Amino acid sequence: MRVPNVLPPFTTTRALIDRLDEWINAFTQWYLPLRREPSPQGGLDWKFSSETPEALQLAKAVRAATSIRGALLLADAGMTTEAGSLLRMTADFAHEIIAVAEGLMAGRMTTAQQEFVDQFFAPLASTPEQLESMGKQYYVRREQLFAAHQRIAEKTTGEVDLLRQTTRFLNYGYDKYVHGAYPTAMELFTGRTNTFLLRGHESARNRA
Repeated sequence: MRVPNVLPPFTTTRALIDRLDEWINAFTQWYLPLRREPSPQGGLDWKFSSETPEALQLAKAVRAATSIRGALLLADAGMTTEAGSLLRMTADFAHEIIAVAEGLMAGRMTTAQQEFVDQFFAPLASTPEQLESMGKQYYVRREQLFAAHQRIAEKTTGEVDLLRQTTRFLNYGYDKYVHGAYPTAMELFTGRTNTFLLRGHESARNRA
């Protein structure tokens, strides 16, 4: 059966994304006032008054909201591969929010969770020379944070293996867009004109 070349409305998805501003701005009220401090590049930077795990979650939620909205805009414009790359970022932000939440719910942070929070709020290098002087940086790995997801599954559904397999498979697919895997380039080819669709995919099925 031929699939209609009409993009589904995704009414519920769009409605939920439209409410992200409302929800995140409501959470933001708990962390006001923010403070401003001098930036190494000049000017002033906004900072949380208290750089806590909860503040990290809010910051990650801000980036999750903008990335998923950006992905939707790109999908609407037919830029399917770029939408996939942004969805990978969205998934990472959600993954990190949940990993930190597990430590907060348990009333204690593991070494990996606390290190992740500390690294998030650590000052960034402001010059190439400063970055060089910092030496090699070792960041908390995705697998270390995923241990928190597994602990949640153990206490709730018990489906630890299913969670691990499903998460790994989703990341596997999204990673292909981030790294420009072979199929993601060929996804943009059309036999109709024997060209690559560099200004957006023409197929509604691909945009969905």
